[in-house]
Amino acid sequence: MKVPLRCLLLLVAMVALASRAFGAPIAITGGTLIDGNGGQPVANATVLVNDDRIVAAGPAGTVQIPADAKRYDATGKYVLPGFIDMHMHFVYPRDGAPDPSKSLSTLRGLHFMDMYVDSGVTSARDVAGMIEPMQALEEAQRVGYIHSLRLHSVGQLITTTGGHGPEWSYFATGPYGFREAVRKMYGAGFHYIKISPPYTQEEADAAVDEAKIHRMHITSHGGGYSDTEPESMTRRAINANVQCIEHLYMPVEDLDLMAKKGIAVIPTMEVMHLLYSNPTVLPQIQYLEHKRGWSMALHDKLFKEAHKRKILMGVGTDAILELADKNYPQMYVTELEHYTRLGMTPLETITAATKNGAIILGREDELGTLEKGKLADLQIVDGNPLESFKALGHPSLVMIGGEVLRYQGKREK
Repeated sequence: MKVPLRCLLLLVAMVALASRAFGAPIAITGGTLIDGNGGQPVANATVLVNDDRIVAAGPAGTVQIPADAKRYDATGKYVLPGFIDMHMHFVYPRDGAPDPSKSLSTLRGLHFMDMYVDSGVTSARDVAGMIEPMQALEEAQRVGYIHSLRLHSVGQLITTTGGHGPEWSYFATGPYGFREAVRKMYGAGFHYIKISPPYTQEEADAAVDEAKIHRMHITSHGGGYSDTEPESMTRRAINANVQCIEHLYMPVEDLDLMAKKGIAVIPTMEVMHLLYSNPTVLPQIQYLEHKRGWSMALHDKLFKEAHKRKILMGVGTDAILELADKNYPQMYVTELEHYTRLGMTPLETITAATKNGAIILGREDELGTLEKGKLADLQIVDGNPLESFKALGHPSLVMIGGEVLRYQGKREK
């Protein structure tokens, strides 16, 4: 069959474009592989990447490296999945005041996205921001204007009128109001939803049902200052079958219900420590301390109880406002140190930072572990993270989707 010249030229152009986009395969050799699944590390491993995917990952003798592969020698180093920060607010204005133009908030979001990549974080879930900046950042990534971490945004926080959240939250009233809010976030292009108390059981039920209709993953702020007494607002979210709870603000009996229903939690331990250390940053903390008897010791206890109940835990920092400026990447590393301090093994903690986050995002088929078919999101660190997390936060290489974005302290993109 004779192929028209026009079609042949188009085919050649497409092949050339694909070649320019990804280039030769990449082989990372000689390092110790921690694949995110929780198994024992593999010494002298090879990770082979082609286009945006992992082709193979395992002992050196089991992976055949193509002759044209570009090689990165990781001998003496450790190769592990990129971390996932499950609780961040990228476009909050620095001083907490709204940004009428939205432009500065967008640039601030890009600044922190790049700071995260420098730290080995390759995916993050933004759990409340302004619609236009988040849309701009996601679209800029899609068309290739920026090369940074994978964003998973909820859009605006959904709460009741006068409820917990910044003034740019979406304030709704009644079950239909919550349904309409979810629909608007879906229409704005977001695939994740976050609700926050105070809300009625009917409002929480409606939000969860509407999110499921649109196949959106839904999480809820976990009570705390927004709780009413004596009932736990968190329990309403749990009864509504949200997929995740943010923060460990709840009675222990709520953990029993979460374990029964398979609801995950993002503990955000370090931000609690920072806020209790300086309660003037957030006056609500003073209320929790003095009126309800909350303390860091209580959060520690809740973490241990959640771990004992085998509740799925991801890692999130909630590095809001000046906390991100002053404390990242150390804030993420310290969050991991809290997990081991409270009973997790280092391997469990790394799994929480990688595979568990992917599961909570609903992207476990593509993210979170280094194995065949997964997206090539990874980092190389110089020290052994199973001996000390001090080795983390300053990787020598960061790859996202097969593209090396950071190498030996320099930005490649």
